[in-house]
Amino acid sequence: MGRTLIFILIIFSFTACKGSWDGEDKKAFYDDCLETATTWAGSPDKAKSYCDCVMDKMMKKFPSETDALEHIDSVLNDPDIYSCKVDAVKK
Repeated sequence: MGRTLIFILIIFSFTACKGSWDGEDKKAFYDDCLETATTWAGSPDKAKSYCDCVMDKMMKKFPSETDALEHIDSVLNDPDIYSCKVDAVKK
């Protein structure tokens, strides 16, 4: 989970100045997520499942990267986002 937390912090630090999840931001987040998740997930399919889940939950909970960054403590401790990892590993 430590690498995941670092990954989320890095992503939000790069996107904090923007006000919405535009296509470029979503692609950057997703690509970085896949790169990180591939190191622990055990397969590309599990990494994709995890990143799909995280992206969906982040966009539903936070209308913009700025909003997500302002609530980073809740993101890092969010059981819904953590469940993405648990569910991906089970598959």
